Amino acid sequence: MIVTKIERQKRHPQRMNVYLDDEFAFGLHEEIVLKARIREGDTLDPPTIRIIKSREEFRLAKEKALRLIARRLRSEKELRLYLIEKEFDPGIIDNVVYDLQTKGIVDDRKFAAAFVHDAQLHRPAGKRMLVHKLRLRGVSPPVIEDILNIALPDDREEEIAFTTAMDVLRRYRTSRRPIPADKQRERMAQFLARRGFPWGVITPVLRKLFSEPSTIDS
Repeated sequence: MIVTKIERQKRHPQRMNVYLDDEFAFGLHEEIVLKARIREGDTLDPPTIRIIKSREEFRLAKEKALRLIARRLRSEKELRLYLIEKEFDPGIIDNVVYDLQTKGIVDDRKFAAAFVHDAQLHRPAGKRMLVHKLRLRGVSPPVIEDILNIALPDDREEEIAFTTAMDVLRRYRTSRRPIPADKQRERMAQFLARRGFPWGVITPVLRKLFSEPSTIDS
């Protein structure tokens, strides 16, 4: 097949329309055209066309992946699911993920560390909940365990639970409708359990909160 015309698209100037035997064949990013050295008058056989199209799909998939990651870090599983939803070929997805991993852009360890950090800033949680959420995102158990041991040792987990509970307790005590102390304690225990804190952390936190009023009011 002969390349009879290459023209720049009007709406997307960085893309080129390629015509084979006087008929539109496909669109390519100008980068692909330059790298493949496609010129008018060239002859392209089917295997060459497949390679060119594969390079274009890889470029497009990588571009979409980078845009997604620019908003926030993603785990490998999240990225794969996103590209699957965009209907990219499995082989292309594998190549994009591998390329981004070799560049350190996709790294489940970095992702897990950032996820735990952000969670503790915006919605503090215990190890149990964090483990659950990270597993859902495809992070391996050894990586999860290692990151949580560094970011959330046992004493730190109790400290976070206590600080979080104090904020909630202040809301209880400033509520227009008085809440009995036993109800406050019960609700607090349920709240901390829902946030993924274990009873080994919840129990001492409740003991501090409801036996040391001066701590709460400070």
